[in-house]
Amino acid sequence: MRSSRIAASVALVTAFVLGCGGAPAASPSGAGQGIVAEVASYQLVAEKPGRLLVALLANDNRWLSFGTVDMTFSYLGEATGTPTSGVAYAVPSSGVAMEGSTATFLAIPGSPEGDGRSPSLTLPEDGRGVYAVEAITFPRAGYWQVTARGKLGDASTFNADAAFTVLDRPAVLTVGDRAPLTDNPVIGDPGVSAASLDSRAAGGQPIPDPELHKTSIADAIRAGHPALVVFSTPVYCVSRFCGPVTDLVADLAAKYEARADFIHVEIYEDFAAGKVNQAALDWLAPDNGDLREPWTFLIDADGRIAGSWDTVVARKEIEPLLAALPVK
Repeated sequence: MRSSRIAASVALVTAFVLGCGGAPAASPSGAGQGIVAEVASYQLVAEKPGRLLVALLANDNRWLSFGTVDMTFSYLGEATGTPTSGVAYAVPSSGVAMEGSTATFLAIPGSPEGDGRSPSLTLPEDGRGVYAVEAITFPRAGYWQVTARGKLGDASTFNADAAFTVLDRPAVLTVGDRAPLTDNPVIGDPGVSAASLDSRAAGGQPIPDPELHKTSIADAIRAGHPALVVFSTPVYCVSRFCGPVTDLVADLAAKYEARADFIHVEIYEDFAAGKVNQAALDWLAPDNGDLREPWTFLIDADGRIAGSWDTVVARKEIEPLLAALPVK
């Protein structure tokens, strides 16, 4: 796991896939035209509908934001090993080309939505997000390539591509799975420091969202309560998405506390020692140990996962599900 702050846009794009550590599963290109692409989804599974997220950034650290872009996909081959960062992956003549899709801008929580605006290069404070294909099914596991094409507001065009991996089976818990009865630490537990509950509480600072640290996942499930759970490390998150996503969950808690329990699980028990909270390992660590975050789950009243969102999640994706829940 790493906590380095990313200064260059290409490094920041790579952070989407690195999450909290691990090797990148993609190889960005398109830098010659000023825009690079990287797949930001952590878990895409063959023959299972999934949500594809692609980040597009310029090499001057601006983000491509707003509007829609076109995406096409090609199959590159079987995933017999991990691609090496920086290697160009050409689409083989025998490759399987998929029908194109339209990807819509999905703003990071708290960033401008840019409704009605064409794709534009923006400074981070003026727009940050990814482009999402909300429902896509890849027919086979292996290495794939996405090519994003679009037109900017000044009528200039761009295209950028990136390779990524489609798994043959889920590596992390997914919709329909039984949620583990995880006894994540909460406020008041003996010997538990505030910083191990929320990395923003290091150095004696108060926990910003104490309402997210009152109930464990196990207690919510045993009580028959739905629960919205975010796994994140707001201070040490490489992608810098953890803070905004955690803030979104806190905002939803204030509005829907009568319908669900709301829980934040900090990734690190002790960042300096590199020690990860067991609750995060229980949920996010696949067999290869490549733990990535942020990740948000909705658990239903029967203790099964009803929603799962890796990396970026927007209010409009979660709120309808919460609004439909009965009052506890």
